[in-house]
Amino acid sequence: MPVKNRRPRAVEPNLSHRWDTTLTKDLESVAEQLKGSEYYDTNKRLETLRTRKLANTKTSISFGNHIINYVSDSHDNQISAGAVNTPAERLQQKADLKKMKAALTQTTFSLGDEVPVYASIAREAMATSETDEFKNAGKVQMNDELKAAIKKSSLHFGNEKVLYETVQQDATKAREQTVDRDALKKEIAEMTAALRKHNFSFGEEKVEYISDQTRGYGSVPKEAYGQRQRALPKIRETIQDSRSCHFSLGLDKVVYDTDTHRALRTVTGAPPKNLEAERQRLKEMKQALQRTSITIGDDEEYM
Repeated sequence: MPVKNRRPRAVEPNLSHRWDTTLTKDLESVAEQLKGSEYYDTNKRLETLRTRKLANTKTSISFGNHIINYVSDSHDNQISAGAVNTPAERLQQKADLKKMKAALTQTTFSLGDEVPVYASIAREAMATSETDEFKNAGKVQMNDELKAAIKKSSLHFGNEKVLYETVQQDATKAREQTVDRDALKKEIAEMTAALRKHNFSFGEEKVEYISDQTRGYGSVPKEAYGQRQRALPKIRETIQDSRSCHFSLGLDKVVYDTDTHRALRTVTGAPPKNLEAERQRLKEMKQALQRTSITIGDDEEYM
């Protein structure tokens, strides 16, 4: 199958590049770099992709590359039977077969190869004492206390004296004694009641049927209601105080008089001898207000 390459774009030499985009320039640059390479060949690239796809569908697990020879031992021996063996090889083969047969007739497991010694500890100790090492040591003499300790039993079950009496004898002796029959009767009744009851308990504590609210805060006593009635006036006063204003802008009584009104009332109420002097003072104040209040200098030293 002939190889079909991509046809490059025909570029006219006198064609303006005004409408060329960056993507077009990049594609042309990539096409120029791939021109003549195997990636530029579409058929070869498709074949490579097809090969990779087939390889991906196959298993990649391998359990060994060793070539297996599917020939049984019997067949292998029959094939090799045609060859002529030497007398030494035949003798060696016969010896191997004999060893193989002996091995197959034996057991393949062992429960122990140690030879047991059926002798007591005392007999072994006596046999050890008959050796030359212990014969020259002489006989060991034991004192009377050690001999008595060896003869005694080493088991001790207690020093309490055993009382060999039956239950009937013990009960008969109890009847002969002076017994409080009422107390005995009560004890028997309690024991009978205890035996008739179950031997397990899920709790004997008395259940207190009270809510957590009542347990935590308690109930209101009767005296609390009378106390509330007595405290109602104080409560109302507190409520009224909380609703009222808690700041004051002054408690002084306001006098709604202007300064002119106050001055005229003062002049009118002045004595006649001071009236002329007050008028003269007001006239001077008016003239002083009409004059400028700027002074360039009034120091007598520099006048």
